[in-house]
Amino acid sequence: MLILEADWPIQGQSETMQLRIGYSPLHPFFRPAVAAPGEKFERHQNPLTRELCLLTQEAGQWDSNQLVADFIQERLDQLLRTLAARNEGRWEDAAKLEEQFADPLMPYFAGLAEDDSIILIDGQAPLPSARHGLMEIVYVVRGSWRNPSAFEGVLRQLKDFQGAALGKRFGLPNEPEDAQVVTARWVKLTPPPITDPSELLRLAEEELARHAVLQPRSVQKLNEAAQGPFSITGIAFADQAEYSSQKDGAGWLFLATRQRPTGEQETKLVLGERAGKDDLFSRLPVARSLLGKKALVVGCGAIGSFAGLELARACVGEIDFFDFDIVQPGNSLRWPLGRPVWGTSKAIALANFVVANYPWTKASAISGRLGSAETNPERVPHDLKGNVLAPIFDAMRAADVVVDASASTEVQLALSHYCRQFRVPYLMGYATLGVAGGVVARFLPDSDGCYVCLQEHWKDKLTIPEPREDSAGVVIPVGCNASTFTGGGFDLQEISLEIVRAAVELLSGGDCHPGKWEIAILTLKDEAGARILPRWDEYQCPPHPKCPRCGEAFR
Repeated sequence: MLILEADWPIQGQSETMQLRIGYSPLHPFFRPAVAAPGEKFERHQNPLTRELCLLTQEAGQWDSNQLVADFIQERLDQLLRTLAARNEGRWEDAAKLEEQFADPLMPYFAGLAEDDSIILIDGQAPLPSARHGLMEIVYVVRGSWRNPSAFEGVLRQLKDFQGAALGKRFGLPNEPEDAQVVTARWVKLTPPPITDPSELLRLAEEELARHAVLQPRSVQKLNEAAQGPFSITGIAFADQAEYSSQKDGAGWLFLATRQRPTGEQETKLVLGERAGKDDLFSRLPVARSLLGKKALVVGCGAIGSFAGLELARACVGEIDFFDFDIVQPGNSLRWPLGRPVWGTSKAIALANFVVANYPWTKASAISGRLGSAETNPERVPHDLKGNVLAPIFDAMRAADVVVDASASTEVQLALSHYCRQFRVPYLMGYATLGVAGGVVARFLPDSDGCYVCLQEHWKDKLTIPEPREDSAGVVIPVGCNASTFTGGGFDLQEISLEIVRAAVELLSGGDCHPGKWEIAILTLKDEAGARILPRWDEYQCPPHPKCPRCGEAFR
């Protein structure tokens, strides 16, 4: 490693600027780091390390053919001209010279935070008007191998010292069952550029001591919340939320103090992260239109499981998982969840995972084999009331889309029929033998063609080709009484993702447009069985004369 110190000449100034230049061990492929230890710039400088932001974090900024000296001269000159424009109030000139991104203080402290702990906040909440107060934090232990004391907290409510609410209540749905509510304290204080959490805590307590001169009872109440073997102190400060000349948002740092077995206290910085709806949906605007929608996923195997989880990631408001099967160890090669769920119901495992990991999505499981027949009356439940199909029919009627990943022609025929009857969009997808290809089909209640029409078109072999198969890709695992296809999740997810894109289009109400196709055929192998790049071909599915329903126009 190479670190150079330089007295850098500044154009128009008699004094030089001290720079510390760190070369990457992989120079020239990676950018150098340049710090100005003696300078304090309001922007484009890490306030803790004094490193200058001469490049953005975007790829392609660093030119490995450029000499470091030329790079510094060029970028430092631009930085100083930008700062001069800002200091003189020439905001339009500054905006032309710098990237128009916010420069919040919170991220600079991220590298100093305790491993694996986090406190979630509503990023849209304003800075509290009060100077100090109490706060409710929903607390749950999430100990990891790196940090057995790690935890997740949610800043649910700010309060004054008497417990009266300040601002709106914040919370995430699906709170863990073992969550506790911890009462903590907070104080308004602009954190100085220091890296020692104990020193930050000392400064927070000094600030509270100053407040105590005029509000002794109030501060005493706050300090009582900091007693005991574990306490949290929040530091609130004005921070930049959007690119502007103002600090128009609220920043938070959190200090967790624990009592060691020796009796000594240890304070750690805990990362605060924005997790409100607006914070999450900014990365996927279409999610706003999905939050009030419901999907029914039938078939939770290698395709339906990934599709269901992607729908949850996209913030579909509610998902029902329907399957009869359990997770076997061999499923792990093409199933999203691993060893902790071996031997459990696929539908229940997925629903539990969604509830635990995607708080804006409600999930439930329906266990059973759709359409199964019974020959022994003794096995019919004596307390059965109503139609045995009521649970699945109720789920279908309540859904905004039915995703059929069962890969069963019987299930497909039945679901497509009832979806049309209940006027629910029907979306079907599966892979062929050997994962040589696959199909995704979508049928709306008012579609001209239907699932039966598709089967008849395939029989004709004229307008819509069948997806390619590889009959050699079949295996009967030891101990199994049925064959299965060979193939991994890395190929099957081609189909899962297309199902999700089609579902998002149907649920978004026009906010997303993946195309006007009705039948999408995937090809992953050529006619000789050799692997090729994934290729999708799209088709329409017109009414077929042999379809009992859609073919009436031909009679």
